[in-house]
Amino acid sequence: MVVVLAATGLLLNHVDDLAWMKGRVHQEAVLDWYGVAPEGEIVHFSAGRFHGASLDQGLYLDGRLVAAAESPLIGVVVFRRFLVLGMERRLIVVDPALGLDSEHDRIVDQMDSASLPGALRRVGLTEAGQLAVESQGGVHVADADLLGWREVGAAPVVAWSVASTPPARERDAILRAYRGAGLPRTRVIADLHSGRIFGRYGPALVDASAVLLVLLVVTGIMGSGLGRRRGIDD
Repeated sequence: MVVVLAATGLLLNHVDDLAWMKGRVHQEAVLDWYGVAPEGEIVHFSAGRFHGASLDQGLYLDGRLVAAAESPLIGVVVFRRFLVLGMERRLIVVDPALGLDSEHDRIVDQMDSASLPGALRRVGLTEAGQLAVESQGGVHVADADLLGWREVGAAPVVAWSVASTPPARERDAILRAYRGAGLPRTRVIADLHSGRIFGRYGPALVDASAVLLVLLVVTGIMGSGLGRRRGIDD
């Protein structure tokens, strides 16, 4: 405890002198300890070279947040030069040609429940390249401009988008995007110094340790003086 208090105290006294102290903490274990962790699991779909995923209330494309997600992702397909990301009550059309770092909005169109044939279960493409969705009412295909839907009685052969395990690199990118810039290193060091990092009883633990250290010093001094007096008397 003495080492921890001394080391963290020195670091906090030299925040302006140490560039390292001005950084941020990104370690998963520390962020999990602070509660900066997702509640749900990553739902991932791949379409060609693209990766779509949802995590809690976010929708991600290639590890970058693109929109809010009111429900988990149900599929991702490449439709012409666009990507279509499907959720239960919304379809989002994205233009990947704009690039992940483009200042322009990559979302070029959205279809909500008012323009969809019911709550969606799956998203896919027919052999003819038509966008297809499956709902409780059956299978529907969209017209060429994605303006209307037509129910197909004899269900065509559809390549449905299937969920998969995200690659490690993609998973790490999504978690970084979810957790944002991380925590200031000064906050973590200050919480460690004060004991707040250990929860509501952490400061009490540090206070108790400090009291015990003071008692140790005082009783040590008293014991040392008593020992010298006995030596003189002898």
